[in-house]
Amino acid sequence: MRALGLVASLILASATLVHAQAYDRPKHSVGDTWTFTNGLVARVVKVNEDGEVQVRSSPQIPCPTCQYVLDTEGNLVQVLTEDGKPADTSAFGFLPIGMKLTQYPLEVKKTWRVEAYGLFRGTNVPYVIDCTVSDFRDVKTKAGTFKAFKIDRSWRIKVKDTVSPTWSDAIWISPDTKGLVKLESGSRAPSFELESYKIAP
Repeated sequence: MRALGLVASLILASATLVHAQAYDRPKHSVGDTWTFTNGLVARVVKVNEDGEVQVRSSPQIPCPTCQYVLDTEGNLVQVLTEDGKPADTSAFGFLPIGMKLTQYPLEVKKTWRVEAYGLFRGTNVPYVIDCTVSDFRDVKTKAGTFKAFKIDRSWRIKVKDTVSPTWSDAIWISPDTKGLVKLESGSRAPSFELESYKIAP
């Protein structure tokens, strides 16, 4: 009986290890939607060979009808108004346009550094972000419990002649939901998690 229990445990462990192997960026479909506890709603409205377009709305976003153009790796390329014109980025907070924040495939112990300019209220700001995939385990959210990769991120803004601002946070990305399920903030920005989602099989 104990032998059977041991075999079952080994099978479960093996399944978890297989699931935790390198995870490529998921393919999204039109209509895929994620709703978060901070009021953010992201919905895929277009998919093509170059990537996808999402519409995102929340109390913190000044343009609820703007289109977020992402490349095939999920990196933000540009933000457009509803009629396809470049959006006024000065009204936004942080926009990681052109920044490869999440670098697929994901696997535990993978590390990377991002050194790039990002937009903050319309101004180009030089960021240095060190990222580490530190874990793959269950994470609880209001939408359910999911197996997810934890990515620890250390942020620094390059500033001349003064101390560089630094902070850290962690994001959780789950294959089950094809995206972000939780952000644990290490700054004044609030943490949030997935509240509900709808994705194509």
